[in-house]
Amino acid sequence: MKLEAHRQLADLTVSAGMEYGKLVQKLLSIALLEAGAKNLVERSTQGIDIEVELDGVVRAIEVKTSQDGTLKLGRKDLDGLAAREAEGARACVAALGPRLVDDWLVARFHRGEWQPAQSLSITQLRPFRERELERVLVPAFADAVLAHASTALRGQRALDEVLRKYPAYRLA
Repeated sequence: MKLEAHRQLADLTVSAGMEYGKLVQKLLSIALLEAGAKNLVERSTQGIDIEVELDGVVRAIEVKTSQDGTLKLGRKDLDGLAAREAEGARACVAALGPRLVDDWLVARFHRGEWQPAQSLSITQLRPFRERELERVLVPAFADAVLAHASTALRGQRALDEVLRKYPAYRLA
């Protein structure tokens, strides 16, 4: 990750507290839209976090941030991914760790591979990586952080205003 983007995220972690994950989710949505996404739906509450069409592929993305390099997927996360996969979407988990060397790791969902509330190291997702999406997402996310970190410091509603400017964006 770009050093300045990492610094901006570190500042956001401190100032946003429990809201950090949702702010990162919105920054990720901006990155996807900047990368050419179509029909992006972002949810701040119930359901899969982001549903998006990018390069002709419909994806359902559960977004996870980690401050210690681990994450947990709840029953509702796994059930939601399985349901969207059954409907034809490519179901994925996008995970972002706390270190400078951490970039987005996007892993394809495989039913039964992960258990509810199981503590997973982000590195355990590596065998399931969606490298083509990561190649697009990593630089776009760094650019989104650099462009909108100051807005993110004002909270979710401020980033919602940014998202509303994109024709492909819909808030669920």
